[in-house]
Amino acid sequence: MAKRDVAGALELWARWSVPEAQRGTGKSMLAKLIENKGEIFFGGSGGASGGPLDSLEVLIESAVMKMAATDPMRADVLRLECGAAWWQVAARRKIKDYDPRGIGRFEKALALGISLRTYRRRLDEAKTIIETLLGN
Repeated sequence: MAKRDVAGALELWARWSVPEAQRGTGKSMLAKLIENKGEIFFGGSGGASGGPLDSLEVLIESAVMKMAATDPMRADVLRLECGAAWWQVAARRKIKDYDPRGIGRFEKALALGISLRTYRRRLDEAKTIIETLLGN
């Protein structure tokens, strides 16, 4: 994948991360659990991307989860920057009334309680990890 496609890959990952309930299906995990009599099936036709389990989005999510294990701030910055599961970051970090629409990096850094310089540095580190993953 070309370097210029990293932004596109992150955009695909961000769109993939949106739960089905926000796409209009309306089924919560509880509803699926009840419907399937106590079992949840992943990777079928109801999956987030509908693609194979080794899809680009899954690879990026896996890398971000590994980032979160070693440097949670790096992963959180990438999630807020891309808008990928930002609600999880807001909930875990107890960021009240966070709305990603129309805000810039300064406001995102402020919400995380870090400086803009640190935000940019963590974002660059995260993007470098993703670029390496994609073979750039």
